[in-house]
Amino acid sequence: MPKFLSDEWLDLYKDALNDNEAYAKAASWWTGDFIFIVRASGNLDHDVSAFIGLKHGKCTGVKSISSEDEYELVAPGGSATSEDKIAVEYVYEADYDSWVQILKGDLDPVRALLSGQSRIQGDMAKVLKATDAAKELVRTAGMVETEFF
Repeated sequence: MPKFLSDEWLDLYKDALNDNEAYAKAASWWTGDFIFIVRASGNLDHDVSAFIGLKHGKCTGVKSISSEDEYELVAPGGSATSEDKIAVEYVYEADYDSWVQILKGDLDPVRALLSGQSRIQGDMAKVLKATDAAKELVRTAGMVETEFF
């Protein structure tokens, strides 16, 4: 069973998202790539991050991220200032324990934002319009067999 946010897990997640018709419908209008950051807490003694490419209801790519130097937060449609960096419009982060609750369906990702259990960088108004897509992102992640740390 793949570890959460490992390369194997990310590939399975990408396939599951691309096979999810409910996600495709809910996110048909969405453009904006993410970095997901899992901050060390509980059983996780180091931060873990991943790139998730999302466009019009499809996952366009996934990649493990080992350093914040690998990506750059940009305005919608913007480009990174260096070819070595991945341009993303959003960074969603929470501690490990909150991520586990989110993935198990015990914590809604939008409620986590509103309660301060997670944080987002990027256009919050756009994210709040995409609650159905966010729920499908999480539901899909919960369908991937996952070994937690």
